[in-house]
Amino acid sequence: MKNIMIFGDSNTWGWDPSNDLIQVIKRWPDEVRWAGVLQEELGADYKIIPEGLNGRTTVWDDPIEEYRCGKQHIIPLLDSHAPLDLVIIMIGTNDLKDRYTVTAQDIANGAGLILDKTLAQVGAFGPEGPKVLFIAPPPLGPIENGIFKWMFAGNREKSQQMTEFYAAVAQSRGVPFFDAASVAKVSEIDGLHMDADAHAALGKAVAQQVKNIFK
Repeated sequence: MKNIMIFGDSNTWGWDPSNDLIQVIKRWPDEVRWAGVLQEELGADYKIIPEGLNGRTTVWDDPIEEYRCGKQHIIPLLDSHAPLDLVIIMIGTNDLKDRYTVTAQDIANGAGLILDKTLAQVGAFGPEGPKVLFIAPPPLGPIENGIFKWMFAGNREKSQQMTEFYAAVAQSRGVPFFDAASVAKVSEIDGLHMDADAHAALGKAVAQQVKNIFK
C-alpha cells in the first residue's frame, strides 16, 4: 500500500463555502472532499492521509488565528505518518490575507520552504526516498461578494500571479507540478473555497498525477 499525505489548508479540510461565520461551521463529507475523491479514484492500494487545517499559512505566524504556521507543522506531520511514499503540498491561499502584505512570489517561496523541509526529511519516507507533488492552489474568485471580502481585500490579481511562481519553485527542485486552476475553481459564494464539483474535479485530476508518479 502506498501512503500519501496531503498537506493543505481549508480547501483540504473541506470548508463549505456556504458557511457564514455565525452558524456552526459546515464541512464537506469525507467522500465529497477532494482527498476522499482521490482515495476513491486510487483504490485500496493507496492510503490517503489528509492534513488540512483552516487558516494554515506557509511561513507566517497569524496574530489572530494562532498556531497556523505551516513551516512549524510539516516536520511533526511527516514523522507522525511515516513511512510515506508521497506528499502532496497545496498551500498558500491564506498568505493572501491582507494582514500579511506579501507578494505572489513570496507566497510561492514560502510554499517552497515547506517543499524543501519535506524533501530533506528523508527518514519520513520509504526506501524510494522523498517524493512530492507540488500543487498551486486555485486563485481567488469574486471575493468582494462574500464574507471574506475584507480579509482578502484587493488580492485577487495577486492570487492569479501565483501559479507561474509555484511552477518555477517545482522546476527548480525537480518535483512534479500541478496547477489546480486547470481543473477547479473556487465558489462564487465566498470566492475562497471549492464547491463539491470542484472537489470532484481536483480529486480525479490529482489521482491521474499520482498514477503518473508511480508508473
